[in-house]
Amino acid sequence: MAEHTTITEQNTALREQLSPQNQAYWDELVDNLRQQAKFADEAVLQKYLRELLPSLLVAQEAQQTAQQFYGADPATVAAKMGRITRPKPSWLSWDLLVPFLIFTLGTIIPSAILPAVPFQLLLVGLEYVFFVIAMALGIGVSQRVHTQRGQIASWLIIIVALLLAMRVAAQTVPAQGLVYLTRIGGSITLLVFAVVVTGLTWWHHRRHTNSWFPAILGSLWITTLLALLARIPATSGLMVTSAGNLLIALGTILGDLSILIIGWHIWQARQNQTK
Repeated sequence: MAEHTTITEQNTALREQLSPQNQAYWDELVDNLRQQAKFADEAVLQKYLRELLPSLLVAQEAQQTAQQFYGADPATVAAKMGRITRPKPSWLSWDLLVPFLIFTLGTIIPSAILPAVPFQLLLVGLEYVFFVIAMALGIGVSQRVHTQRGQIASWLIIIVALLLAMRVAAQTVPAQGLVYLTRIGGSITLLVFAVVVTGLTWWHHRRHTNSWFPAILGSLWITTLLALLARIPATSGLMVTSAGNLLIALGTILGDLSILIIGWHIWQARQNQTK
């Protein structure tokens, strides 16, 4: 209560420094702010007014009226200040795009590295639906389970269920909506995808040093290289042999390992940053 009174007295003293014209505007603004649900608590309102008054006094010294400073009538300004903005959920960030890219690189693209193997749009669409459901479940569990072990166990269960659902879908979904990535068209498509993701990674990493995006670059370019080898005439014959299949398998494993290794270092850097 003492703190509330002190702030109120400070606001009264600061208000006295306003010109009569600005005092009239200020009083009307305060009356309108009291009508906003956001400022139903008088203590909250007084703290907010304490933040506003010094800026208004500076504007007054610069020969600005309150009307000019706030740019609208008191009722309009109060309505704008009184808007209750919901904080953005912690999970809603660029990080959410990384699992989507990992899923694409680890599941979707490897299934069509060879030009003779088509995309099955019906199956791919269903796999993305499963993935979105799995992500929604995982995020929901993470919000409710607060222990690290519980979260890890929950995510493992969801991932295993996702893999099983995808396996069943691959065996049962009819081959409809077939799209072939041709030698030239497929090469251009994959290169453009790799360049765009790399550019996004560079842009995001400049703004967030511990961005997750660099973790996918190794897998991205390994997968792209394998797909290009399968489309270049000089090496395409090799890629349809058992040696080529082994190369694709090894490349996929190396890509997955690069995600795990680089991702582990990024996770450690993030943990150290929060300490």
